Amino acid sequence: MKKRLVIIGSGMAGGKLAEEVLARSDAWDLTVIGDENVGNYNRIKLLYKLLREDVEEFFLNDESWYKAHRVTPLLGVRAERIDRDAHEVVLAGGQRVPYDACVIATGSRPFVPQIPGLDLGGVGVLRNLDDVAHVTAWLKGKTEVMVVGGGLLGLELALILKSLGKRITVSHLMKSLMETQLAPEAAGYLQKTLEQKGMRFVVGTYITELLGSTEGVHEAVFKDGQRVETEAVLFSTGVRPDTVLAKASALTTNKGIVVNAQLQTSDPDIYAVGECLEFEGKTWGLVAPVYEQARVLASVLAGEQALYVPSDLPPTRLKSDIPVISMGLLNPAEDDEVVLFQDPKSLVYKRLIARQDKLVGATLIGEDLNADAVSLHYTAKIPLPERRADLLFPGAKAGEQVMDASGWPDDLRVCDCVGVSAGTLRGSIAQGNDTLTKLMNATKAGTGCGQCKNKIKAVLIGALGELKEDPSDRWYVPGIPLDREALSAFILENSLKSVSSVLRKTPGAVDDPKTRLGLDYLLSYLWKGNYEVERDGQSANDRYGGNIQKDGRFSVIPHVSAGMIEPSELRALADVADEYKAKLKVTGADRIGIYSIRKEDLQKVWDKLAMKAGHAYSKSFRAAKACVGSTYCRFGLADALSLGARLSDRYRGLTGPAKVKMGVSGCPRNCSEATIKDLGVVAVDGGWDIYIGGNGGAKVVAAQKIARVKTADEVLQIADRFYEFYRKNGRYGERSAPFVERLGLEKVMDGILYDTEANLKKLESDLSEALANVKDPWKGGIDLHDTIRRDNGDPSSQKDWEGNTVLPPDRKIDLGKVEEVPEGENRLFNTPWGDIVVFHGRDGRWAAGESRCPHRGGPMVDCHFISGQLTCPLHSFVFDSKTGSCGNAEVRNLKVWPVEVANGRIAVTL
Repeated sequence: MKKRLVIIGSGMAGGKLAEEVLARSDAWDLTVIGDENVGNYNRIKLLYKLLREDVEEFFLNDESWYKAHRVTPLLGVRAERIDRDAHEVVLAGGQRVPYDACVIATGSRPFVPQIPGLDLGGVGVLRNLDDVAHVTAWLKGKTEVMVVGGGLLGLELALILKSLGKRITVSHLMKSLMETQLAPEAAGYLQKTLEQKGMRFVVGTYITELLGSTEGVHEAVFKDGQRVETEAVLFSTGVRPDTVLAKASALTTNKGIVVNAQLQTSDPDIYAVGECLEFEGKTWGLVAPVYEQARVLASVLAGEQALYVPSDLPPTRLKSDIPVISMGLLNPAEDDEVVLFQDPKSLVYKRLIARQDKLVGATLIGEDLNADAVSLHYTAKIPLPERRADLLFPGAKAGEQVMDASGWPDDLRVCDCVGVSAGTLRGSIAQGNDTLTKLMNATKAGTGCGQCKNKIKAVLIGALGELKEDPSDRWYVPGIPLDREALSAFILENSLKSVSSVLRKTPGAVDDPKTRLGLDYLLSYLWKGNYEVERDGQSANDRYGGNIQKDGRFSVIPHVSAGMIEPSELRALADVADEYKAKLKVTGADRIGIYSIRKEDLQKVWDKLAMKAGHAYSKSFRAAKACVGSTYCRFGLADALSLGARLSDRYRGLTGPAKVKMGVSGCPRNCSEATIKDLGVVAVDGGWDIYIGGNGGAKVVAAQKIARVKTADEVLQIADRFYEFYRKNGRYGERSAPFVERLGLEKVMDGILYDTEANLKKLESDLSEALANVKDPWKGGIDLHDTIRRDNGDPSSQKDWEGNTVLPPDRKIDLGKVEEVPEGENRLFNTPWGDIVVFHGRDGRWAAGESRCPHRGGPMVDCHFISGQLTCPLHSFVFDSKTGSCGNAEVRNLKVWPVEVANGRIAVTL
């Protein structure tokens, strides 16, 4: 009988612990209690929710993950105390949850100084999704924002808000910013850099009172007499370990919940992990040590002799376009050696602290930091070069030597964001991931902040002796050795109209999922939508006309013109949500989404809504976000609503190399964040300013102004040209920001503004022809009936087991007829021994495996099966169909079984 493990806290610590426990042992029945009702998400990326709704890799473990891994989630409830004598957790409302072992992972609470005015509208913190929703709603139409706290997180928040067009004032108690990471002199360089970006600072004092009215906060009053007008105040003044539950349960606490080296509290059956604990007088507020604690505790719970020995904290980086890196000691000891370089004009600051020929601290601010070489000397404790300056500058001898990764230990952490070690990278390289792109895709290293790519390259060179050029860097798709122009010519000359025919007839073609998806778009572009659509040539999103969720269900987001929706449409959305017990959510693009619709219900939902598809799932136009402009706003200079609606309706459903977002602001206050969109339009006196190449994602990119025009018709003309120029010249999956950067703004402007009249007219006519061929997937553009039958198992076509649930002695079970799984198709079979997915590749291979991806529970029936490899539809992890092994050693194997095809029947041996 399994023992009962109860984890109190569904944040990053609790979620990581659950993953680690499941990976090490099946001895526990897990229950996770969380006071938020959405499961575990990446709090590091919470700030980016202010920019856009669809932050990639935001949710880590939602309810579908718990279900797939047989974890009991109790979400949206609060644990009030632990009855230690009864071994039960007591929830609000009186429910009791029994445990054999209990883990407290309640995290931390924000610290906010108690001053008058905290109850005013627009005053708050940003710690959870409710806070994001509140702040997003409040900031609409607001310009002046104050961030209280000039530490790392406060500055990251300020920079995000600045990218939204807000005027930012940062208030900081200390005289210098980021005082726990930067010496005052270094902080001065950072402050000057931020001031050049338009941010204002009030330092060395504190707020004594916030003034306002029923309309919200208006002014901040400081101790030194300064008064600053503001429309919002957000506190980022640190956190405190959440010890409320521990104190209510009579456990020993100090700053945090006191634990020993096995992370046990004063009760041997109760443990703690994450920001709530205190070990040897220390507390932690970073992800890396929290995840380290989770791994240690999982080993303890698995019966291993593990002890928590805190590792050195990884280098700290300011997540922005301003290079700021700090690591190790901040203040040198008397006998330490200090190496310092300063360039006040360029605002570059570099300082190293050395002790016994090892780097024990470093601070780097500005450009050309040689940060990879410096951080490796620190984390790997590599002896410093005799000439210390060699380490400070890119291309110097020490930098070249340290990037020889052949001697790096396997446990050296190369990617701090994802936690990927040099040994994991080497193991993946040995499995054939021998280019930067392949290695990043397989291990996810470098997919966070991206600052470790040079170190990943060093591991590749150390393992292979060279850095191989990845085909995707030069070819249009990674599996065909041709650029877009040559590949397009080959397709047209040979009249190829399907993905499989292109792969079959193109010399040197190698099949893989990214190649198929890129070819599907190229065929659609070349043949104006009139081509042979193949199920296995598309992503799950395109096959089903919706955005796939972690549990295999889908979101349904109808088209809304510039955020304007009819009352009848609102009623239809509410009725459908009620009928299918779905969630409604206002999206970042001012649309309303219905979430968690089963794929077999999609067509019925579309029919009942009777609305147009919003294409919120594909590499296509998403939305044109517009403020109310001169129609309703007293500051509006032009009719932003009408122009936004024209853009929304014109480009709806138009595909491209990647998704495209637009924004229209009725004045320079920029409430629609037009200057971080792929194409943005801002009203000015007498006309419109047009911007291109912006991005509001994890890496914020400001759009660049290309023109000022007088009329809305001129805006649409330039928008048409830019969209078609991008569709014609962009690489598959390339957003407009890197596209403009790759080609150069001047070349793009030449192509859409200053080219010959004939070429400009050709762009406009090609775009018009493409628009005329757009099909609405909800109005007959997709036929889901046969697809659903194959994927979910139509009961009429399922094998009748007649109550027989005894596995035969040879463990072989007959599933059905061969024709039920055509080439290029997958099929889910429901059996008494669990769900089994059968895969049939276009190369004739067969495979069978479990129905859920072991990483996050993604539906494997929607995966690509190519050349003996299974690619998860959610995060693109690749599994070998014979062994089940994953390219990322940190992901457990997929369960796979041998398939036998004989006499027209399919059998699987379990």
